Amino acid sequence: MMETINGDYAIAWGAIEAGVSVVTGYPGSPGTGIFNVLSETKMKFGHKTQWCLNERIALDIAAGVSQGGKRSLVCLKSVGMNVALDTLMVLNMTGIHSGLVIIVGDDPGAWGSQNEQDTRFIAQMAELPMLEPSTLQEGREMVKWAFEYSEELKTIVIIRITRSFTTCREVVPPLQPPSHHPVQYPDRSPMRWIAALDKTTSDHKRLHQKNEQSTLDFSQLLFNSIESIEDNSQKSKGIIATGFVYTKLQEALDGYSSSLKMMKLNSLYPLPKKLVIQFLSQCEEILVFEEVDPYLEDSIKSIGYDNGHCPKLYGKRTGHVNWVGELFRWHIQQSLRNFLPSFNPKKKYLETNWEQEKPFRKPYCAGCPYIEILTTFREEAEKVGQNPFLIGDPGCVITAGKLLDTKLCMGSSIGVAIGHQSAGVGQKSVAIFGDSAFYHSGINALIQARFSNETLLAIILDNGGSVTTGSQPTPDKNGVPIVDLIQTCQVDKLWIIEECDNEATMRSIFYQALSSADGLYAIVIRKKCRPV
Repeated sequence: MMETINGDYAIAWGAIEAGVSVVTGYPGSPGTGIFNVLSETKMKFGHKTQWCLNERIALDIAAGVSQGGKRSLVCLKSVGMNVALDTLMVLNMTGIHSGLVIIVGDDPGAWGSQNEQDTRFIAQMAELPMLEPSTLQEGREMVKWAFEYSEELKTIVIIRITRSFTTCREVVPPLQPPSHHPVQYPDRSPMRWIAALDKTTSDHKRLHQKNEQSTLDFSQLLFNSIESIEDNSQKSKGIIATGFVYTKLQEALDGYSSSLKMMKLNSLYPLPKKLVIQFLSQCEEILVFEEVDPYLEDSIKSIGYDNGHCPKLYGKRTGHVNWVGELFRWHIQQSLRNFLPSFNPKKKYLETNWEQEKPFRKPYCAGCPYIEILTTFREEAEKVGQNPFLIGDPGCVITAGKLLDTKLCMGSSIGVAIGHQSAGVGQKSVAIFGDSAFYHSGINALIQARFSNETLLAIILDNGGSVTTGSQPTPDKNGVPIVDLIQTCQVDKLWIIEECDNEATMRSIFYQALSSADGLYAIVIRKKCRPV
């Protein structure tokens, strides 16, 4: 009996069928949904799941699982890969033991992110295999293949997904869990897992050799293909598309039947040179569809130049494909009309109807307390004649974004506040962030503030979890209270505003903090989210 699932389930089912033993991650979409599915099914299928305090820790744990002989999966979003990069750029050199796969969710259009970064360049920098599925069933099979290939080549394999892939629905065969979880004996060979100066160059050489092997392997990979809408031995126009954009392209073409060669290119790094050269040799002009940056466009152009096949390439750099935001079907049809004069699809996707494709962006909770908190803080600041710089982190505090001066990334607010004071801005600097951001990396910055004797105020909005991404728990109620950590950092004074405290109490504490002499101060505000 067939079942209808979304992209999150497809990736999760692939991991279950591959016999994954441990799943780690840090909340953030795209990617959270995959972890949630695996968390809901862990009792049934015997794998473990663990939300981590940050992405670096998630990858560290997965590396240990792999070295210990079991398969591990890491679920991250695009910006989370940045945090994991330190470990990633060592594991690529040492290699792994049992299969280790990273699912990274890119966010074209920045529907839930602070930037629109393209993690394909990270795979290229780390020289690690990266793939991207076009369909849900292909994604499911790709995860299983990735674990096998990871163990064969002793390398991390990265699978890139996007928001539109995770929300798509498809009818697929039912879940078939494995009869056992693959286990290998730990490899304890001398220096096997030691990243050291005297073996770095040999590790790097081995990494290059792995990439050469992958380049050959990917030219035979079933996830890549070349097809012609109409068989034609003459050189013609061609289209290259990757990942879920290929599925959007098929829908946008909607029955177009003129002579056209197409390449589905789902192995993103390293590129399958033999297959790419074959396609380039068959085309006079090529249109490249991809999200977010012209990664494929530039890489394919380089391969063509090096091998004497230089058809005209059109894409983001030439203005033929939109370079900013998610590629919707109306974008694709618009590009096709410019590339193919005879293109006249039966079904037309129009910019005026793009709301049909635009994702639903969850509104802020109507009962969110943080606008009231920051408004009250601003009012008390005026009473003492101050106009402090308010610096926030990602999370629920962004609901009051118009009241902030700066908001960068997880754990950055205290560091930016220190920088403001170092620049002599002439006003108090106030770092405002959530409990999750504090555990993620904010605590490091608070230690720095104490270490260098900074003057600033840190306000921690403790709502009991990572509410923006699904209310994942923090360690506060599991033996590592925020208040204890702050006190350990030796702040000059700590105030706590409890759930039961009224507005007058909150105003009084704000007034005291703003009126205090130079020093390092902190306020913990415990306010649960109660949407109305």
